[in-house]
Amino acid sequence: MISFLHLRSSAFICGFLLLLLFCTAAFADVTLYTSVDEPYARPIIEKFTKQTGIKVKLVTDAEAMKTIGLVERLRAEKDRPRCDVWWGNEPFHTANLAEEGMFEPYESTSANDVRELFRDKQNRWTGNGIRARVIAKRQPDANSQTLRIDILDDLLQPELKGKIVMGKPAVGTIGGHVSAIYALRGKSGGDAFFKGLKANDIVLVGGNSPVPQQIAAGNFVAGLTDNDDVSATKGNVTMVLPGQADGMMGTLAIPTTVALVKRNDIDPDSKKLIDYLLSEATEKALIDAKFAGWSVRAPEAQFRAMKIDYLEVAKSMPAAVRRAQAILEGREPE
Repeated sequence: MISFLHLRSSAFICGFLLLLLFCTAAFADVTLYTSVDEPYARPIIEKFTKQTGIKVKLVTDAEAMKTIGLVERLRAEKDRPRCDVWWGNEPFHTANLAEEGMFEPYESTSANDVRELFRDKQNRWTGNGIRARVIAKRQPDANSQTLRIDILDDLLQPELKGKIVMGKPAVGTIGGHVSAIYALRGKSGGDAFFKGLKANDIVLVGGNSPVPQQIAAGNFVAGLTDNDDVSATKGNVTMVLPGQADGMMGTLAIPTTVALVKRNDIDPDSKKLIDYLLSEATEKALIDAKFAGWSVRAPEAQFRAMKIDYLEVAKSMPAAVRRAQAILEGREPE
C-alpha cells in the first residue's frame, strides 16, 4: 500500500514538474502578431530562430480580416497583452495603436540608417521594407494605342472612361492612400480627384489583388493597387510608380512597421527579434520575395515617397475614406 501510494505520489510530482516545464517553455517564447502575409513572414522568423535559438510564436491575421483583426485583438488585450512584438504590414494602424499607448519606445540599432520619414518621432515604431501604391497597366500589344499613364491624374483621361479599376476605399492600404491624397491636395483637391474618377466610370472591386487580375484578364486598361499584388499576378500586366519626376509629390510608401508591445514583463528577447525584423537582411528578404519593392534606407532620388505625417494621415483616414467612398458611389459626401 505504501509502495503504491509512493508511486502515485512520485508520478503526480513528475507530471506536475513536466507541466510546469511545459508552461515555462511556452511563456518563454516571444509572441509576434503580424499582418505580413504568412508565406513571407514565416521563413524570416524561422531563420531568426535558427540563428538565435529564440522560439517565436507567430500569430497571423486571417485573410478576410487582414490587419484589422489583429489590431482589434491587441486593443482587447491592452490590460493583459499576450503579444510581445508587433509587425504590421502598413503604418497607419500601427501609428494609431502607438497613440493609444500600446507600444513601448525602443530605438533599435538596426534602424540607424532608416530614413526619418519611416520612423516614429518617439521611437514607438520603425519601418522596414517598402510596398507602394502603383498604377497597374495592361501591357500594350503591337496594334493597341499607347496612352501615357505615369501620374494619378492620367487616370482621368477621357480615353480611359470605363477602363479603370480600384479597390473600395475601406479595404486594406487603399484607405491610407485615400487619406494621403486628401492630406496633400486638401479637401477640395481630393474631392476633385475622386469626382474625376467617378466621372470616368471607375469600377470598384473588393480589394487590391483583383485589380491587376482584372487588368491581366483584359477587362480594364489600368488601375490603382499595391506593388506586391502586381508582382503576384501572372499575365499581361505591368506597373509604374506614379509621381516620380522632379517636382512631383511621389507615391504613397507603405513600409512594414515594427513595434515593442507595452507590458510589465518585457522579455529582452523581444528586442532581439525587433532588431532582426528591422535589419537590412530582413528587408532584403522581403524585397527578394517580391513583397516589398524598395528600401527604407534608399535615398529619395531612388524612391520618391509622398511626404506625409503618417500619424496625421492615420487619424484622418476614417473621415477621408467615408468622403471618397461617397463620391465614388455617386453620393454627396457629408
